[in-house]
Amino acid sequence: MPFMDLIKKAIFEEEPQAAQQPAKPSPGPTANRSLELAPAYVSTGTRDNQFYARLAKQTDLSAVPELAKIEAYAAPLSSVISDKALRYKAALATAQSQGGLTKDAILKGFDALLNVLNSSANTFNKQTEDVSRTEVDAKIAQVSDINEAIQQKQKEIASLQQQMKSLQSQTEISRAKLQEAKGNFAAALERRRAEIQQQRKEFETILG
Repeated sequence: MPFMDLIKKAIFEEEPQAAQQPAKPSPGPTANRSLELAPAYVSTGTRDNQFYARLAKQTDLSAVPELAKIEAYAAPLSSVISDKALRYKAALATAQSQGGLTKDAILKGFDALLNVLNSSANTFNKQTEDVSRTEVDAKIAQVSDINEAIQQKQKEIASLQQQMKSLQSQTEISRAKLQEAKGNFAAALERRRAEIQQQRKEFETILG
């Protein structure tokens, strides 16, 4: 799987609840064994395994002729010489005499693999920058737009709340004035009723 796909998968795929432990490979015949020169690797998770598998495939030691050759000479000696250092020294001595293999050639083989790793790192970094621009930065812009919209809505809400407070204040004033008007009307009504009743009594007396 290309790095770009692995990067996007790492970003958008949900974190697994529990990473499954990789099955331990069963020991095979000597001819099928991986190069013993490869360093031990400790898994740190499924996604890490995906990146590692990609890098391991790109830097397979068996693809380098010098490294494949030293392993071809060392593999038959594994049952005879248990010490790894002694075994590969013996293999190199045989490879030098029979195949012209040298220590420098072997080390240059590792240097070539390191160059492949560096190239992969550069590719990965460029692709992560591309993903950052197309995915991360785009979402940051969306977040900024949403935040700006929220701030605008908050301003509108604050303005509406201010209008509501003003209307509530005006309502209380209007209610108070209305109550005052009712009181004034009631007082005027009683005053005028009393005046008319008094005048009625006077006319009733005058007219006999």
